[in-house]
Amino acid sequence: MFDQILDQLKNQVGPQLMQQAGLNEQQTNGSINAAAASVKEVVGGGDGFGVDDVLNLFSADKNTSRADGLLSNIGNVFQGKLTSDVGLDAGKASGVVALVMPMLTKLLSDKIGGNAGNLQSLLGNLGGGGIAGMAKGLLGNLFK
Repeated sequence: MFDQILDQLKNQVGPQLMQQAGLNEQQTNGSINAAAASVKEVVGGGDGFGVDDVLNLFSADKNTSRADGLLSNIGNVFQGKLTSDVGLDAGKASGVVALVMPMLTKLLSDKIGGNAGNLQSLLGNLGGGGIAGMAKGLLGNLFK
């Protein structure tokens, strides 16, 4: 599921990254990969956020303050990856975050929709640590 989301993200925001942010193809691909890695790192790492925070963030509901904190954390990690891994300067990285994060959040919300089963499917692709492992355990018990 996550690979499909990344393909959609690349198709939808890739041209904007090249035109509006002035990235080349390699930087665009690196930015998409950095976005994915940031979500995996923050959601998969726990960082004090619960399953309910993730479900709220990736739903049509108004974000709680904790869901907003989770989103901010993902954005900060993403910004860091853009400067360290992709090699963008801070200004360009901020522009990329501003373009990519709303689209990525929308795509994830469309797929997950606040549904625990959909979240479990996504988390299965993110690894077993932190919130991913906790959520898989909690959610797995719901479906037995």
